[in-house]
Amino acid sequence: MKKEFWLAVGLILTVSTGSLMAGAEDDAKEYYAKRTKEALRDLDFGTMEQKIRAIYYMGAPARPKFIRPLGRELLENLDDPALRQAPQNDPFVKANIAWALGQIGHKLAVPYLLEAAEKTNAIIEEKRKAVEEARSKRPKESHDFLLQQDEPGPFLSSTESVYPYSPDVYWSVADEFKKVPAVNLDAEDHRARIIGFNYVNVLQHILIALGKIRDKDSADKIVPYLSHPYPAIRQEAALTLGKIGSLTALEALERSYQNEKDPAVRCRIAFSIFHNDHTRVQYYQEILTMLKDDDKRVRLEAAMALRELALGESISPLYEAYRLEESELVRNVIDQAIRNAELDNLFPPNPLIESGPTRIWTYGQPVRPR
Repeated sequence: MKKEFWLAVGLILTVSTGSLMAGAEDDAKEYYAKRTKEALRDLDFGTMEQKIRAIYYMGAPARPKFIRPLGRELLENLDDPALRQAPQNDPFVKANIAWALGQIGHKLAVPYLLEAAEKTNAIIEEKRKAVEEARSKRPKESHDFLLQQDEPGPFLSSTESVYPYSPDVYWSVADEFKKVPAVNLDAEDHRARIIGFNYVNVLQHILIALGKIRDKDSADKIVPYLSHPYPAIRQEAALTLGKIGSLTALEALERSYQNEKDPAVRCRIAFSIFHNDHTRVQYYQEILTMLKDDDKRVRLEAAMALRELALGESISPLYEAYRLEESELVRNVIDQAIRNAELDNLFPPNPLIESGPTRIWTYGQPVRPR
């Protein structure tokens, strides 16, 4: 009798909750359809904040159905100098669109990204030439200080100055606010520019997205950026080609390594080559040498490279570098590199993932090569 009673109770609960679960599923589908419609509308016609929320919504779940609208929005108004100034077309919005396309990681996004890279580079080159022309026309007695936006943002404010939006000898978006009495955060254009992204940021994010997609056919279009005037772009192009890892990419990296003068860029190129082929030990030795460089920026680049390589052989040089390092930021990265190197010594290679000298690591963990 007791068994029959509990069986009856179980049947009642099953029947009563079945419709409830079906309704919940329908509600979820309806919510997703409604939210998708709102996101597509905001991407086309929204304010800067609405566009950013829509981009996050499309990029986070990595649904390929959003590639075309995101690609169209990435290219929107890049050719128009006037409309580029609108907050809806701010470099912060374009960089986030590139991020979303990289998160989705589908080859359909590659043509949009390559075209956007070409147009963005044209904007950077136009701004660079404008600064050089202004410098050439500046009289000798002038006190104007003209600086190029050759580094990625964001805006650098100061807490040690009465005027935090006017740092002294460093370019920033502060220059755009010197013609107004104060920054007005109620104005959308001020909120957009105070973030401080520029078109170097946009091109960086485009290259990062191409590196995530790893389309071998795109390597030829990325190779010219290895000779870009700005080191920040050359570094990102080197890492993108290293992630693609095709023969064309590696040959271009080796040629660029011979001609590169900036030590930080040389370190990034050395990492990208050795990351794909562990038999080229000379590049690994070069990274270890750069770990002793006097420039903090170069040491940071070398420490990040060794962290990603996660080789047990690098423990001794890393410990020595840790003892001598003065920068807290570099010390933290070296500490992470030591942990990854120790893990490499503790655990034997996995033959299903690693194949001797050509093994590939990402953030200290082995991944199967494509």
